[in-house]
Amino acid sequence: MKRIVQIIFVLLIFSLGIILSSLNDTGLNYYDGEEIIEYNWDITLPDGGKELYYITGEPSFHGDGPRFSVYEYDNEEIIKSSFTWEDKKNTDMEEEIQNVLKMLGEYNDVSEQYIPDLKKDYKYVTKTKDDNSQLYLVYINGENRIYVIEYFL
Repeated sequence: MKRIVQIIFVLLIFSLGIILSSLNDTGLNYYDGEEIIEYNWDITLPDGGKELYYITGEPSFHGDGPRFSVYEYDNEEIIKSSFTWEDKKNTDMEEEIQNVLKMLGEYNDVSEQYIPDLKKDYKYVTKTKDDNSQLYLVYINGENRIYVIEYFL
């Protein structure tokens, strides 16, 4: 009898593990990348984007550090009409983006295919928080992508 109770207990624990694991895999996570960006920056990315790439720096207790993501859209018109883009060259911003990508590279391999080519014509939006955390949205003319570069202090 004691052996049967032990087997039932092990099966219940095993079943509970499977159920919890399957719930996590069904997408019951509370936020996706776009929602987190909206929450953190009070900025909404255009509808219909697909996150192609995401990388973050070493995890910290406060959630600070660098983050980089790339969203792709079916057409660039939705990108162009979603923000009031700045279109003049900004070498300070380019340097900051390179610094964030360099920081990310210290923890992970940043995939070269997703790094924005800032030698091309681009448009951008920047946002700064009171603690000097930075957000850069970059759109390379002719691409259907928005590059999201974040650095939390």
